Amino acid sequence: MSREDKVTTHSKDFLVDNAIQNRIKKVEGEKQEIQNLNLDLDIELIYTNSELEKIRKLTSILRLGKELFLESAISYVHFLFSEHKESIQKIIDEESENYQAELKQISPIENMSKKDRDRFSGKIRLSPETSNKIEQLDMKDRINECLFVCWHQFTL
Repeated sequence: MSREDKVTTHSKDFLVDNAIQNRIKKVEGEKQEIQNLNLDLDIELIYTNSELEKIRKLTSILRLGKELFLESAISYVHFLFSEHKESIQKIIDEESENYQAELKQISPIENMSKKDRDRFSGKIRLSPETSNKIEQLDMKDRINECLFVCWHQFTL
């Protein structure tokens, strides 16, 4: 092999190696973006006894699992807020007081037994669409309030 062939082969190898390294970096960046997005979709909730009972009843009525019900509740509140913001906010304000009072009665999650922790807390993974809706409502830390609205609407 001539020196010119060696230089050409070396250049091609360098270009191939460089292209591979650039692609690997791009894929790793995309994986990190997906991982960050998934973290935004994971929501931790703390339930009270009355909330658990409401969820049990509503999921039974609607024949939905808890996660799908909570996603549906968020979508429902998002829909209602566009036309009935004041009345929905009034429901949320009234029910939030009861929720906060009941939440204070249960001990902090970290002090609970594993059985009670599993009962009173849970993680759900929201779909990107639902996560976007909860962001628009500025209720990411107040998803439980969507449950209040649904309960109020179903028990009229």
